[in-house]
Amino acid sequence: MIAWIANGRAPAALGAMAGLLLLAACTDKAGEEAAAEPSSETLAALVAQTDDLSVVSETLEDAGLAQVFDGVAAYTLLAPRDAAFASEAGKTLRAADQRPAMVAVLRDHIVPGYLTPADIAKAIAADDDGKVAMKTMAGHTLTFASSDGTVTATGEDGATVRFSAADALLASNGVAIPVDGLAVDVSKAAGS
Repeated sequence: MIAWIANGRAPAALGAMAGLLLLAACTDKAGEEAAAEPSSETLAALVAQTDDLSVVSETLEDAGLAQVFDGVAAYTLLAPRDAAFASEAGKTLRAADQRPAMVAVLRDHIVPGYLTPADIAKAIAADDDGKVAMKTMAGHTLTFASSDGTVTATGEDGATVRFSAADALLASNGVAIPVDGLAVDVSKAAGS
């Protein structure tokens, strides 16, 4: 070993290994951008800092779910943008007396694990039917599918949301994916 270091082979070998490590760090698909690095902040903190997710952030805080998203367990939150609550049913759902219904709706937007939009897209692509079903924190099923580059998640009642991979918030303990609506029929949840 000492002779190997003394005759100059060690620096060359270390240089070759460093080159291999750099190549391994590159993506295996030409033109694919490297994945974004997760923030050092928690899921609750990132959601709270995002202006267009204030309704979700307030509800998580009021219901005590923000503490869950400040913990170590990993979750993926399909976070409805504030505009998703603009309908009459959405406004009713935000009323103080509807808090249990609002929490139930949000629990249907949470799946266990650290799932990025890329992870979801890969699972969809690997499935023969092009669909992937995941259980939510509420025990219901969200079915993910993709069409023309748009990923959708459909709740058991047929309500469908869409999302863009570019909008995902990668936290230290989970992922928040802003979505364009609610994956639950809120007219039923709000009792209106």
